[in-house]
Amino acid sequence: VAEQIVNYIKYKIGYKNMKDLIILTSHLDDFELGCVGFIIKHSKEYNNIFLYVATNNDYKEPITLSNLDKVNKYISKDIKYLNFNYDATKLKTQFDKLKDDFYQLINFDSSFDLLTHDDKDLHSDHIACSDMARGLFKYCESYITLHSPSCLNFSPNYFIPLSEDDFSLKVDLISQYDIQKDHSYSKIGYYLSDEYLNIGKSYVMENYVRLYMQKHKYFDIYNLKKWSHE
Repeated sequence: VAEQIVNYIKYKIGYKNMKDLIILTSHLDDFELGCVGFIIKHSKEYNNIFLYVATNNDYKEPITLSNLDKVNKYISKDIKYLNFNYDATKLKTQFDKLKDDFYQLINFDSSFDLLTHDDKDLHSDHIACSDMARGLFKYCESYITLHSPSCLNFSPNYFIPLSEDDFSLKVDLISQYDIQKDHSYSKIGYYLSDEYLNIGKSYVMENYVRLYMQKHKYFDIYNLKKWSHE
């Protein structure tokens, strides 16, 4: 009886017609760096949230799983995680196989939004994910790209304010990673600093979004390539 009541309530509020959110990132920490604000703001609009990560890292994955638990509790929804287990920095050479693995998971009869890397990203793994995701552009309801430290001339048109608690969560998630243990050539990790994590504010200032500047201190930024939210 209880399950019938729950299903009836879901039906009455349009739950059956809700979309899914599909997130495709190249690396484990791309999720924390670029997706947190969007998920916090929009999580309740989705039936399911899927996080697909192209590459794995034995050091990073336990941290990512712990971070996902924190985000799940924060938004009161479980994000469904899958790692394709490809090698970092080599996605261009594994492009066709990864694309096939990814597309096989897509339910083309369902409605879904897609959040992934921007086409102006310079990282070769990010470029690979961006290229394969664009093949789904006409099949998704909304197509959103995220800012990453390797973007060049990123052009945000969607500025999501973060509360103190939201930003504290993002800082906590990123602080779990150690750049010296990462698959990074430079090992510099400037993008792990608290200041850089609020780089969205610089874009808000550049675009002079006055109302947001007056009301908020922290921001995540995105580019809406295609948008169908009511």
